[in-house]
Amino acid sequence: MEVLKRDEEDVSPRFSFQKNGSSLSCVVPPFLLSPQKSLYYNKLPEEPFNLTILKLDGSSFDIKVARNGTVAELKQAVESVFSNFPKTGTGKVSWSHVWGHFCLSYDGRKLLTDSDLLGTYRIKDGDKLSFMRHVSISYNLVKTRSEREDPSKNEPSM
Repeated sequence: MEVLKRDEEDVSPRFSFQKNGSSLSCVVPPFLLSPQKSLYYNKLPEEPFNLTILKLDGSSFDIKVARNGTVAELKQAVESVFSNFPKTGTGKVSWSHVWGHFCLSYDGRKLLTDSDLLGTYRIKDGDKLSFMRHVSISYNLVKTRSEREDPSKNEPSM
């Protein structure tokens, strides 16, 4: 038995059988090949996750993200909610500032690595994520240095 070449539009496997000089070719439906998912089922698009983002002020908004999405794609979905805000001037959202001081979290875990898949955090459809204060390393270094340079900190207390 051998698998013959398939037409690009026809995704059904074809098998040919040869016996005593004669051959027979037939189409085999995918569900007869194995107990695994059929070829057609694998081509269906997955429904995106519907997630709720809780803001620090207590309000929330909903977003949609691909089930196999990354933290970076999640952040892009959050940014797109605010795409109607001005790009410059008053009311402009500085996303580099936002992501430098805050991060999204799920179940108490900070989502810090943009390349992490959402599945890494076991995020599911309908889950709620929240903004959490997150201070970048560069901000910590500046803060530590300024505390060391403050002369009032070095005075003995009475």
